[in-house]
Amino acid sequence: MNNKKGNGSAYYNEHVFVKIEWGHKRVCIHDIVFLEAQQNYCAIHLLKGNEKKRMMVTVPMCEVLEDLDPDLFVRIHRSFVVNIEHINVIAGYMVEMDNGKDINIGREYRNNLEDMFVFIGSRKRVKENRHKADCL
Repeated sequence: MNNKKGNGSAYYNEHVFVKIEWGHKRVCIHDIVFLEAQQNYCAIHLLKGNEKKRMMVTVPMCEVLEDLDPDLFVRIHRSFVVNIEHINVIAGYMVEMDNGKDINIGREYRNNLEDMFVFIGSRKRVKENRHKADCL
């Protein structure tokens, strides 16, 4: 039974169970701030209220990412995936997360991140609108 939810034929769960020492802990995907690759491990950084937590799993980050909603989670660096709900500031090649962590954006990942948002008052948006007007 596939009880994931999402767009089209892909469905994603609101909760996942993460392996801990004596079982599996239920985690809401909206509490996940970012994933951090650490060789063949993945650190899952959480924020629930004011409480910060880090959980380590013994699978690579790319495998964890497969089970998370691509409308919420975007890879911004070779070693980082962020939950866009927890981004406070995007400045140049850096994002500031809700938990205070600053994460570098890799050059090859910047467009993927920018495509997920509307930037009001940015030069890029002005240029795109001029281009659209020229096409009409």
